[in-house]
Amino acid sequence: MNIRNFENFKQFASKHGCKRCIIRCDLNLPSDIEDLSRVYAVKDTILSVASMGLRVILISHYKRPKPEDVSNPKFSLEQIVPSVSKVLGRDVAFEKHSIFDIEPSDITTPITLLENLRFYEGETKNDDTLAQRLAKFGDVYINDAFSVSHRAHSSVCAITKHLPSFAGLSMMREISGITKATEDIKRPYTAIIGGAKVSTKIDVLKKLSLDADYLVVAGAMANTFLASQGHDMKKSLIEPEQFETAREIVSKAKAEIILPTDFLVSPDLETNGVQCDLENIPDDCGCFDIGEKSTARIVEIIDKSQTLLWNGTLGLFECANFQYSSEIVSKHVAERTKNAGLISITGGGETIASLGKYKPDMTFVSTAGGAFLEYIAGYELPGVKVLSNGR
Repeated sequence: MNIRNFENFKQFASKHGCKRCIIRCDLNLPSDIEDLSRVYAVKDTILSVASMGLRVILISHYKRPKPEDVSNPKFSLEQIVPSVSKVLGRDVAFEKHSIFDIEPSDITTPITLLENLRFYEGETKNDDTLAQRLAKFGDVYINDAFSVSHRAHSSVCAITKHLPSFAGLSMMREISGITKATEDIKRPYTAIIGGAKVSTKIDVLKKLSLDADYLVVAGAMANTFLASQGHDMKKSLIEPEQFETAREIVSKAKAEIILPTDFLVSPDLETNGVQCDLENIPDDCGCFDIGEKSTARIVEIIDKSQTLLWNGTLGLFECANFQYSSEIVSKHVAERTKNAGLISITGGGETIASLGKYKPDMTFVSTAGGAFLEYIAGYELPGVKVLSNGR
């Protein structure tokens, strides 16, 4: 896809004498605001635009407020301004008033963050009236939020009808990085898909079962696959309504499907796990991590691979008792990436968190979750489509 990129933006802004640039970011940071990866992702674009002498207007959503939450400070973007300023090394002003209550000329600071876009009812409805009003605050628009580009929202899609629109540096990095695992694939190609539920990743599982050489199914969703084959997973999380889907994926797969054969089991999250084979899970236990043999099998497959795609956690890594497989596999992927030329592409918030200290060693780490999965599954993302020359 031929995207109107950042170089195109610079040429346009210079030729037409643009003074103000709206940049769509994803500043929906965790509540503790400790993970600032999404701010760092857009840093280059923001500072580059500012260095050109344009006034920068930052827009973003934050969580999912209800109509009655408009005055609730816990949903306001104002709380992240200090973090954004620290990352940018620049003062960032905050405009708390509705864009319908102020004039664009009221914003005179070099970098300004507007209030939570989801305080406007029309944002998630791709409302054109909201988009038109938002567009009044800029001469040109940049989407640097790949992670929300699977949503047809006013600040992502409708606004592009009213302003010349381009992709930011982070957006282009995301597309280029993920393309290594969707189009320009070096084989053998292994995909590791984990997480809690099959239902949230049906399309990507189907796509990868046909595209990859090895498809490793891990996390709690592996329980559903195994239960669909007749295994008693005892107290483990399963989705009985997805049994037919799981069987269909396995029966039609061109990839070799790898399922766990042993686990770290426990009666609860507080009790240390015990290694246990698939056929010997105690009645009072659930599976909270994959076991030593299954982890070793994944390591063997990684050694054979030239490209690795990883989305979804292998176990309940948030609990210290169940971090075994995440630590082993993350470390091995990092080592193969550094020393053996493995192309490793990872994405999704929990996946990134499970990488821990090995995150910097990956070939590419996407800040996106849903958009990452939809792009891999082959869907055309509306926020990307509107930036293409052939839309």
